Amino acid sequence: MNLNYEALSHVGLCREVNQDMAMVMQQTIRDDTDSFSFEIPEEGEETLKFAAIVCDGLGGHAKGEIASEMACESFRDFVDKMEGDLDDNGLVMKIKQWFRSFNESLIASGHGELTCTTLTGLLLYGETLVILNSGDSRTYRIRFGKMTRLTTDHSERERTGNPDAPSSQMYNCLGLPGAFIDLQLARFVEGDRYLICSDGLTDMVAEQDIERFFGEPSRLLQLALQAGGYDNVTIVSIKV
Repeated sequence: MNLNYEALSHVGLCREVNQDMAMVMQQTIRDDTDSFSFEIPEEGEETLKFAAIVCDGLGGHAKGEIASEMACESFRDFVDKMEGDLDDNGLVMKIKQWFRSFNESLIASGHGELTCTTLTGLLLYGETLVILNSGDSRTYRIRFGKMTRLTTDHSERERTGNPDAPSSQMYNCLGLPGAFIDLQLARFVEGDRYLICSDGLTDMVAEQDIERFFGEPSRLLQLALQAGGYDNVTIVSIKV
């Protein structure tokens, strides 16, 4: 199987600083685009480690752009150094250990100020696919023609079911004491498509339009900008 990805990160029309960042296949992306295609090796060869994440620094807090960059770089280094013989339980434990350790470091780096970021995306480790999420950025999948949101927003709106709650009011993300990460184990299926994005897309563009232009990050960005572009927009599109 081949894996193809396209990624972009844009400051939007109203913000002076892009506090989003993506990390895909060891590349960090901010105010830029990237794309690549490679063959997934057959079972029995060296364990493939492929990560694709989006981090959205909280605009209302200090150093959001630093938090998202630190998260992307730390997760990149963690994946790069991860041993290649972990079973599923060991893999989950390793990710949770990294998350706790990095969250403590991020809190300490703020010196009393909140320095926060979301993190969502995918880690392919051999044949195991891990879907990760902390915060309100999102990961979607289209399989057999049906789009599914794979992550739950850690927002008060989603937790309470109150549509009047501010969508930006979160109870969980990196940089908060007691932060946690949701992990789901899955497998790639040939024909799968994935979309990882910050809320600069999902707050501006309806889900039916996200599904319609699922594999076209540039088109989705234009829709977000046409709707006002009030926030940074970061999108990673993956096709198996």
